[in-house]
Amino acid sequence: MRDKNFDVDLLKTLNDQPMPETPLTDDEFTRVLDAACGRLPQKKPAGHRRFPWGRVAAAAAACLAVGLGSINFAAPAVAEQLPVVGSLFSWLNRGGQDDHTSLHSEQLNKYAETVESTAESADTPYTLTLGQMFNDGDWLRISLMLTSEDDSLAGFNAIEPSQDAVEKAVLDGNTQYGTLVLDNGNMLSGGIDFEKRDDHTFVTGLNYELFLANEDLAGHTATLTLSDLVACNKSIVETDGKSYWHYDYADQTPLPGTYTLTFTIPEASDAGVRTLTAPVEQDGITLQSIKATPAATKVLLTFPPEQHWVSVKLYTADGTELGHERGEGGWWVNGDWAADPADTDHPNQSTKASRDYFDAVPENCRSLTIRVYDWDTNAELTTFSVDLP
Repeated sequence: MRDKNFDVDLLKTLNDQPMPETPLTDDEFTRVLDAACGRLPQKKPAGHRRFPWGRVAAAAAACLAVGLGSINFAAPAVAEQLPVVGSLFSWLNRGGQDDHTSLHSEQLNKYAETVESTAESADTPYTLTLGQMFNDGDWLRISLMLTSEDDSLAGFNAIEPSQDAVEKAVLDGNTQYGTLVLDNGNMLSGGIDFEKRDDHTFVTGLNYELFLANEDLAGHTATLTLSDLVACNKSIVETDGKSYWHYDYADQTPLPGTYTLTFTIPEASDAGVRTLTAPVEQDGITLQSIKATPAATKVLLTFPPEQHWVSVKLYTADGTELGHERGEGGWWVNGDWAADPADTDHPNQSTKASRDYFDAVPENCRSLTIRVYDWDTNAELTTFSVDLP
């Protein structure tokens, strides 16, 4: 969620500042890194907002790294013949052991491509398999399964990257553990968090933000490398049930091995996609479009430059609030969301835009309610009631 103290002018000013002439010393950098990485296992946010100023966003977002092997695609119908691999999204959608499911979707399992690809591995008794993939143009969602033939994992309920691995990813590549590395040099951040399916099977779903690349990544080769994993017993210490989870990781046990998966990002699918593209204006706020896919729901709004930034909530016909995954404040340039205003010298005179991503709209839902709030005051600005095709 966007910080309630967010100040567009302040961030713009910070971004315009020159980089320091003298970089941090090794000791200073280590202290900053330790302070940041020391918090990583403690909290798991449900969503976040990233803003358009490069260096400001980069300073706030550093954290994960990874690599991948080779894949054979199976038609979605083959899922019936692969009851485990072909049902991972369905199982993850139920929440597994965790109350929070990122980008919840009831129908993703139905439309995702089933993949039966085993990672290249070394020095490990375990097997890592790429289960399913779905690309809706904005998100690439994949599922992974780690299996054991013996009972060595039976006493644990989760598998996570070690803190050392997370820190190493930052130090070696200024990236995040779980990052997808593409053949064109792009990197997509993800997050590894395996949940226990049974005594021999652990699964995880990864959500990669394709919309941040500003180019079509379909057809590119992607590589994911996992190592330095630890099995543990994960429990919730404290949570508000919405945006804050504080976990304890007991009985941490290092797992041997390195896994490398390599695959081709599939073409964006229009299967199960519903869109609303006729702009609707109310109370100075314009609903530009809604895109509801099996992977996520995207809501695009625009509003006058004098309007404060907004927060958005999305509800189904029966009043169920869909989980908010992330949102971005930007500007409306040439009929689309943009990270920078058309007039960079006078951003306060440019029409603002907000794009927000939510859980997938259930397939049997036709009516949606979008409530828009002033970010500074929490006052409700307007409510849209719309019907999807």
